[in-house]
Amino acid sequence: MADTRSLLTGIALGVGATLAARDVLPLLAPLARPALKQGVKAAIIGYERGREMAALLAETLSDIAAEVQVELQTQRATDQAPVDVRIES
Repeated sequence: MADTRSLLTGIALGVGATLAARDVLPLLAPLARPALKQGVKAAIIGYERGREMAALLAETLSDIAAEVQVELQTQRATDQAPVDVRIES
């Protein structure tokens, strides 16, 4: 019995919400366009900031990779340099 009552309550609420939405949506339509514009504007700004951050990150990683390559080349040159060993007797 409880399942039937909750099912009927759910159906009644769904029908009521549908009928109310039919009457309320035209009243909210003028508010929807500015809200949608604000949402799109925020998305575009977020996208642009994300691109800037990604470019900065790529530049930073590129700089670090270049520094590491220079350090490795310097280390290899130091390791491969001939050592002048003199034995005095």
